[in-house]
Amino acid sequence: MRALIAFFLLSPWTVGLTGCSDSGRSGGEELERLSSPLSGVIAIEANSRIDQDTMDQLRREGASPAAGEQKLPASFVLAGYVSPNAGTYPAPARACQTQDYEFDLSDTFLVPLAAGETMVLKSFGTCGANVALELQVEGYPPVRTTGGDETAQFRLNTEQTGEYQVVVRNVGNVPSRYVLLKTAGTAQQNATYVWPDHRFVEGEAIVTLAESASEPGSASHMSAQRSAAARMLGERTWLRTMPNSARAMAGDQRPQDTLAWIRSLREQPDVESVVPNYQMRSQSPVGEPLYSKQWHYGMINGPVAWQIEPRGGAGVNVAVLDTGLFRKQGASNWHPDLDRNVVTGRDFVDNDNDPRDPGSSVGGNVYHGTHVAGTIASVIDNKGSGGVAFGANLLPVRVLGEGGTGSSADLIDAIAWLVNGGSGQPPRAHIVNMSLGGLPEIPQLESVIAAGVNKGMLFVAAAGNGAGSVKSYPAASRNVLAVSAVDGARNLASYSNYGSWIDLAAPGGDAGRDANNDGEADLIWSTSAALKSGQYEPDYRGLQGTSMAAPHVSGVLAMMKAGTSDLSYGDVRALLESGELTEYSGRHSDQLGYGVLDAAKAVSAASQGFTGPVLSASPAVVSLSNEGVEVQAVELNVYGSASVTGASVDSSPAWLRVTEDFSREPFTLEVILLPGQLAPDVAARGDIVVNYNMNKQLRIPVIGQLITDEKARNAGKHFVLLVGTEPNEQGVYLAEAQVTATVQDGEYSFQFEADDGEEPRELNEVAPGDYYLVAGTDIDGDGFICQSGEACAEYPVSGLREVVTVQSGQSISDLRMTTGFSRPTISAASPDVLPRPAFKGYRLMNTSSRAVPMNSTIKALQ
Repeated sequence: MRALIAFFLLSPWTVGLTGCSDSGRSGGEELERLSSPLSGVIAIEANSRIDQDTMDQLRREGASPAAGEQKLPASFVLAGYVSPNAGTYPAPARACQTQDYEFDLSDTFLVPLAAGETMVLKSFGTCGANVALELQVEGYPPVRTTGGDETAQFRLNTEQTGEYQVVVRNVGNVPSRYVLLKTAGTAQQNATYVWPDHRFVEGEAIVTLAESASEPGSASHMSAQRSAAARMLGERTWLRTMPNSARAMAGDQRPQDTLAWIRSLREQPDVESVVPNYQMRSQSPVGEPLYSKQWHYGMINGPVAWQIEPRGGAGVNVAVLDTGLFRKQGASNWHPDLDRNVVTGRDFVDNDNDPRDPGSSVGGNVYHGTHVAGTIASVIDNKGSGGVAFGANLLPVRVLGEGGTGSSADLIDAIAWLVNGGSGQPPRAHIVNMSLGGLPEIPQLESVIAAGVNKGMLFVAAAGNGAGSVKSYPAASRNVLAVSAVDGARNLASYSNYGSWIDLAAPGGDAGRDANNDGEADLIWSTSAALKSGQYEPDYRGLQGTSMAAPHVSGVLAMMKAGTSDLSYGDVRALLESGELTEYSGRHSDQLGYGVLDAAKAVSAASQGFTGPVLSASPAVVSLSNEGVEVQAVELNVYGSASVTGASVDSSPAWLRVTEDFSREPFTLEVILLPGQLAPDVAARGDIVVNYNMNKQLRIPVIGQLITDEKARNAGKHFVLLVGTEPNEQGVYLAEAQVTATVQDGEYSFQFEADDGEEPRELNEVAPGDYYLVAGTDIDGDGFICQSGEACAEYPVSGLREVVTVQSGQSISDLRMTTGFSRPTISAASPDVLPRPAFKGYRLMNTSSRAVPMNSTIKALQ
């Protein structure tokens, strides 16, 4: 799409009475612009703040690092800069320009903290270097990031509410950008601060055709879609490849060429949606092999569960979507601890019926799928060790290849194969374990999982090992149980993802801890293979990861399914939320979901027969504010076969108005914020309590905020750029025109000027042409804006930039953008957002090559 913007090429100068300009013109003329070709306003995201001594401040003559404390509000997202030394960034490169940087070892803040509140520090380094930062709260030991995009987190666990001194310190060797955040609502807590860069297969796309589309197999239709069909993934969904003509034009098949082709497909009238064929990866960091007891089975109360279900899930098919299974070279049998339970599977990587794991030349041969399968269902034979559901059938489905990576197309195809067992046949699997992830939310994947759930299948996935809260799919899918990992003391593992989307936790191990004090690292031991006498032989190995946690849950579900064959996802969900599957504290947490898996409780609950009813709220947590969502519809779903009776809202906070409708299912609540009942800028918390069936109760946590910081918002000095619509040969977007803007009353104003055709051309002069309009901070002074940790705005919406066409003879002055430190995510809520491979920001203009006009810094339009 394009926004047409034009300007007058009348003479932009009039004669004034006094003064002279810095552009080289003389004659006592005061120069006044008649018309701006392009101007507008940039709003700032709520709670945004800027470090008081970024490079913007330190480059001023006589400036030095701030000595005092910077006072912050109760909720904030602050971006900053710290450096252990002064120096010069490397020679011109993609990640920075040759610029000097200044010393600023640490930043000090005064932060209000209440019991249970959490602060998160995110380190982004600079010029491609990873930098470790330290977060220290007064009276507590420091916590440290590990560099790159890693995080450090502090939680106040005492009741000593008050203002605390907080220090962010650079403990690395080079400068670093960072974001420090403390917010009450879930939106900013779960936001991502890096541009989406999910890997995908070049030259391929997953295309869903509109219901009205012509027959997909016809040649004319293929031509119209500018693609060739590779294979069908569903009723209207196809994996497509770039045609030869497009490949020839693309040359070396850069990722950007694939994305450009996908954008062209989206323009076709018969196309409903197009997404890249994203790549996924196994969710397991490799640990050192150590022979130790399988402490993890005792933690989940496995021995008791095996007494309740002595057959170990016999008759239940568990599909393991992974790297395949180990089989010795030339042998016909699988790993001896698995072989008896293995049923016929499929390989979607090599497209055959032999899901053998061939090993990997990338990172060593981990035999990831074999390890996962062993935790689920290795046999009881007085050799090795047994799995959680030792009597269940293992259905190996290979969707991960070299290096433990695979494509979303293969995953979708594999699930569809499992769901569609054949003409009139039930699904091929009852339980599906996916110890893989790293995908964005893909509509086609959500659809095929939902189809499986509708047929009674249960899906489990690893939450991911990024130590962050950004959603990882398929774990975060609404029809999948997302499993985080804990160590031997039931604490969240150091690598495990977390967030409001986590459903439950299970043992995943932690190689750096001996949390259960058994004298050995907390690793998960299971079936694998080891190199002996020049070839790989069946063996056992200790690993760590959420990949190791998920199969514990899949094994327990298999035992539950063996006792109750019609157990559905709704049943499991109800049991989970009522505390029947876990060691449940009574409240959902971002780290452990509804608690750590308890196999005995879970199998017992299923074997007794579940009738319910249990009410579950969607969303599970309601977050309201006067600048965000003020009215939230909450859906109450009923799980179980019994009826809900006597439902009513028993209580709710005084700052809410709740309207209920229990006349038909699904029951609904309308929750309305009453801002006048709230204290300004203080997060209020409470519960909506729903009573039903005499003695049952549902509590829905609610957060409310009256935000008054609009005029106090500050995201730092902004550079507003018009950049070319294509990057240069190094993949860098270059500015063609540039102005700067400083904050006034919580927003920025900007205006460009018409190119008068005279030399030297000023930075803020713009000629007719096609551009992207962007703005952002250069916190570390490396010559790029919109890098991770820096504020960024794109017209009209970040992540969905449109071409702005500047034409002569017209002008526009009402453009609006929003800037902030968070970045768009790829999800069902933003289906048009695409990845940005190797995107490092927008490069500023070299100020030495053009004159700098007096009005290049604009505070406000008059």
